[in-house]
Amino acid sequence: MRTLLVFVAFGTLAAAAACGQKSATQASGSGAAEGPKAATTAPAAATPAPTGWPKRKPGLWTQTMTLQAQGFTRSFRFCVDATSDEKMGLDSQGDDKRCQRKSMTRGADGSWTVVSACDMGPAGKTDSTIHVAGDFDTRYVMEVASTTTGAAQPAMNGEHKMSMTAEWSGACPAGWSGGDVEMPGGRRINLLTKAVSGG
Repeated sequence: MRTLLVFVAFGTLAAAAACGQKSATQASGSGAAEGPKAATTAPAAATPAPTGWPKRKPGLWTQTMTLQAQGFTRSFRFCVDATSDEKMGLDSQGDDKRCQRKSMTRGADGSWTVVSACDMGPAGKTDSTIHVAGDFDTRYVMEVASTTTGAAQPAMNGEHKMSMTAEWSGACPAGWSGGDVEMPGGRRINLLTKAVSGG
């Protein structure tokens, strides 16, 4: 479950995505990676990007994560406000001391590409390329391509791909707080406070 929460919290980003998708693969017992083109296709006329990613529109977002190679797809609903987006937004990886950002560029089409290297200890060293496109008010798509070496569990090594699509669904329901994530079965976990409710 922690792996799935990490994915939702990051909306996501390289290290967590790369490390988490392997764990999700093991948990699901299947086998397919993700995202087709966006992760491998750099935006035309990329230019150095500002220091931060765009902010997501406050409200309820529905996010679908797909690991194509594992045949694994899972959807979540999560509530975003200014505080949760700041602490767990698209740029959360920038605060992870295990990761080094090699480059961050913005394409002429408004998309963003980040190349990072992360040392996750026993989980191995991961090089990731993340491509994010969308308006961040109604919808965005994130494609992550990563390669891991040196992981203690052999299954975690190798090339992995993941895609995430998030769509804005309106205001957060009554009783929800920023950072709330609804897991399968209806239980909600707040990623900021760790409080559990519903279900």
